[in-house]
Amino acid sequence: MQHKNLTIIPLKMRKINNYIGLSVAFTILLFASCSEDFLNIKPIGKVNELSFFSDTANMDIAISGVYNAFQYKENLDLYDEYRMWLGSIASDEAECGGDNPTAWAEGYSYDDLSYSSSATVLKALYGAMFAGISRATQVIEQLPEAKLIEGTDTTKINKRLGEAHFLRAAYYFVLTRTYGGVPVVDHILLASEYNTIPRGTIKEVYTLMEEDLLKAIEYLPKESQWGAKDKGRATQGAAQALLAKMYVYESSYYAYYGTGDARMGAVQDRWSEALDLCEQVISSGEYDLLGASGETYETFWSLSSNGFRYLFSVEGNNNKESIFAIQHTYDQIGYNMNRGTALNMFVGTRSVYLDDEQTQLSSEGSHTWGFWVPTHKLYDMYHPEDVRRKVTIGEGPNNATGYSGDSIYCKPDEFPEGWYVIVPTRYPATGLESFKYEIGPHLSSLQGLDWQGNPQNQYYLRYADVILLAAEAAMMTNDQAKALSYFNMIRSRARNCGNGINPEDLTGTVSKQDIMDERLREFAIEGERFFDLVRWHEAYNVINGTRMEWWDESYNDLIYEEPKHDFFPLPSTEVSKNSVLKQYAGW
Repeated sequence: MQHKNLTIIPLKMRKINNYIGLSVAFTILLFASCSEDFLNIKPIGKVNELSFFSDTANMDIAISGVYNAFQYKENLDLYDEYRMWLGSIASDEAECGGDNPTAWAEGYSYDDLSYSSSATVLKALYGAMFAGISRATQVIEQLPEAKLIEGTDTTKINKRLGEAHFLRAAYYFVLTRTYGGVPVVDHILLASEYNTIPRGTIKEVYTLMEEDLLKAIEYLPKESQWGAKDKGRATQGAAQALLAKMYVYESSYYAYYGTGDARMGAVQDRWSEALDLCEQVISSGEYDLLGASGETYETFWSLSSNGFRYLFSVEGNNNKESIFAIQHTYDQIGYNMNRGTALNMFVGTRSVYLDDEQTQLSSEGSHTWGFWVPTHKLYDMYHPEDVRRKVTIGEGPNNATGYSGDSIYCKPDEFPEGWYVIVPTRYPATGLESFKYEIGPHLSSLQGLDWQGNPQNQYYLRYADVILLAAEAAMMTNDQAKALSYFNMIRSRARNCGNGINPEDLTGTVSKQDIMDERLREFAIEGERFFDLVRWHEAYNVINGTRMEWWDESYNDLIYEEPKHDFFPLPSTEVSKNSVLKQYAGW
């Protein structure tokens, strides 16, 4: 097939964000378009790829364009909308929030399960992820040809190829967790192939992901082998960790759904392979659980912040626990084009007390906008002395318990910057606030910058995930000694970041319920919960029949329809123009 002189065109949208600070102008030239055909790759200009990719700087620019699909915004970053709405608010750990519980109509639809295939987030996320896949595919197909040119830096070519293979798999993982099976595109499409690609099974997508990640493991350097200026790039450890996580998902579908579910396809038991890969990452010495031995770190919160707090601070960007994270920095490129994240403005406390007597309140939204609020079910999952609760959930003053309330650093209304006690949410919701994204003086609005441009990196994979995946895989392969050891590494870190007493180590054997509960505590408000519940085949059991905390008797209990709600519907616009692309039952 002829694939020469083609330039990727994935995004219908107008904004392109550079990932590591390379030329915006070139990225727009190479990758932008007005097309809504997310799988289309059309020639919009003649480019001699062979000579282009032979230039080291151009290789960097091309791979930057692959990374930046993670930073596409629709007001809020799509990667964060995926984590917030789909991975968290659709579950039992959080509710929508905002200036009232139904303020963001589409956001609330993920709360009450009323979303549809026309949802903006579902359409935009599908487009952004296939944008990244299309860009990666062009690099994977065309960059190797540059090796034919005498004097080309083949070592660098292999690194960039490793990054492209990893990123294509990373984008596909987002898609499969969201939609289930999606079209499998492993080459630059010919014009005759547009809108003819059927929906693959999850296993078919995983097969391509596995091929990509094995190539990435072969080509990518370890974390310690990248220089300081390359921090944040994909690494061998990231590829190993993502492949291990994919094996855990495949094994979960096999264990809890069997081989008769057409959505999953021919999934297999891969627990042993998952455990082996996790242990390769663990034994590499490249990563640590921050604060596991009681180490403290300097942040705006304190000169001696515990390790779990440090994980969720700007000061902690690219720390030793971060395996792969979406990189963010201050900038003023323009609305919906910032390389910072908008999440820190959408999530957090809406109002604070302005006086010690707590009689004067700042205006609503004077700090942040209060979306993604934790539930009391999540709050109650923690031991009261588990430091992870304090880092994850903010509480206002509570007269019933005598709690004086948590403080944040902010600049409310016309008052000076400083520490203020948060006001319990005044509209009917949960009364709790998310604290993992409170960044104090680093908030871009406090710096006089665009509110979308905040500099806190957002995790895709962290080392604690590898540890708990190893514990789960060991449990499923009947190695209880390993399962318990890995499980208690997480408990031990939490304990040593706190009072050294709680949470206590688990004793006896590790159960599925233990894994479910500990993953909830560790990764609360990070976008893992709903996807975990689905892979465990527990979403119906946990969500069906529950209620929002603010609902009165006029609201009916939630109805979780199985299998309909296990995966979100494909965008209706995509299905309408591709006759072989079919929705799952119920949609």
